[in-house]
Amino acid sequence: MTNSKWLSSALASALLVTAASGSVSAASASNSGKISANNVKPAVSAVSKVKEGTTAWTVNGTPVIFNTIDSSGYKLYSLSQVAGALGATFVQGAGGIALNDSRGLHTIQLKTGSKSYQLDGAPFTFTVAPIVYKGKTYVELTKLVNGLGGELQVSPNSILSSARPSGEFDSLHWNSDGSIIANKSDAESTQILKFNTNPGKYDLFTSNAGATDFSVSADQRWGAFNDETGQLNLIDLTSGLIKKLGTDTTVKTDLIWSLDGKKIYFIQGDKQEKISQISVETGVVTEVLADKVENKSELRISADEKRAIYIVNVTGVAKNDADSTEDSLTVDYSKAGEQLFKLEIGIKDAKPVALTTTPDNKLYPEILADGSIVFLSADPDGTELNKLKLVKADATLSDIALDIEVYWSAKVGNGLVVAGVAVDGSTHIYSITAAGAKTELYSTTKDVTEIAVSVDGSKLAIIVEGKILVIQNAKASQLTR
Repeated sequence: MTNSKWLSSALASALLVTAASGSVSAASASNSGKISANNVKPAVSAVSKVKEGTTAWTVNGTPVIFNTIDSSGYKLYSLSQVAGALGATFVQGAGGIALNDSRGLHTIQLKTGSKSYQLDGAPFTFTVAPIVYKGKTYVELTKLVNGLGGELQVSPNSILSSARPSGEFDSLHWNSDGSIIANKSDAESTQILKFNTNPGKYDLFTSNAGATDFSVSADQRWGAFNDETGQLNLIDLTSGLIKKLGTDTTVKTDLIWSLDGKKIYFIQGDKQEKISQISVETGVVTEVLADKVENKSELRISADEKRAIYIVNVTGVAKNDADSTEDSLTVDYSKAGEQLFKLEIGIKDAKPVALTTTPDNKLYPEILADGSIVFLSADPDGTELNKLKLVKADATLSDIALDIEVYWSAKVGNGLVVAGVAVDGSTHIYSITAAGAKTELYSTTKDVTEIAVSVDGSKLAIIVEGKILVIQNAKASQLTR
């Protein structure tokens, strides 16, 4: 008899095994879920072809051994074991078996001996019908796991009780409880998710469109963002609750929290011409600098709040003759470009001081613990490699030697975390101490587009090709697919 004919014959007989083995049909189960011995039919002779076995998997990182049967080339798994490992509940009655996932999101209704089943009320079909063998129901693993909202991977065998979300993500942030918050950028409506660092564990954090990105406090408990009116808002990074801060609706960019979390500094105005601060307790806005110089960006504040650094995009200077004729108009671009400035805060009548005069683009400035300043120098013409530059307290400028072309850096603790591309095209992420010692945290042949560092500096969250990975001890765990 061929395999297909054997299966048809066996399923038509409900694949009952001998009464001596104690196996019965699911159709003979009472509504209470207990097995009834009434109307037990003799087993078909083909049952002798069933081969018992076990298969090792990890479920949510925990090793599990599942009982299996190999019936003429099809491997089926113990339904009760799989459901239990996934945290699902099931009820077996006269009408079949109903399973519910651990989050209450999905329901599967199936009958032994029938390929047809329902998932959340919609009809689906098993490749091989569930069968009963020695009193236990065995089912197709992939469709059971996927139907209950889980995710199955092979090489190595791994199951997640909750499938990782798929799609493109950006705007990574850590919060104080060690969770990762990220925006699902390809969603039709705003979906900002909060991830546990264990794959498959995530929740909707907020659907507030204004909170797509925010500035995070030093303790990673709060975020700050502006809505479409310019109103500043605070978001609790644990609960997702949002509240307004003050009533000012002027344009605010480059939000920077003070180390103690009591103030938020920002660049203010339609033309980014001011530096101001707002009290988190009272919502009162206070000007720090109003020198009317436009195009400020990349604001940073020292830990002691005694100095600020920022970048000014200097444009060309128009010149004309005494008659102001159109033909005589010229624009001097000799001093145009991005320049780094420093301001002493709290000193009356203090004036900003230019720290650079070079024509290179400048990004990611940081104030280190010893008062020196680091920034990323990028050649606007693309003829030279991007480099990290160090401005010491005496204003001397030098390069920080690295074997990568740097494209991102951030202050972490008393040092830096930097990312760059090596000559072979691979991406490397380094931790650099204040003394200049370098440690590689992670490397990959793929492009890394975003990096966020946990509050204690021990973990990284990165985005690679739109997917979120967590890096700890140089090992990567992918949270999305």
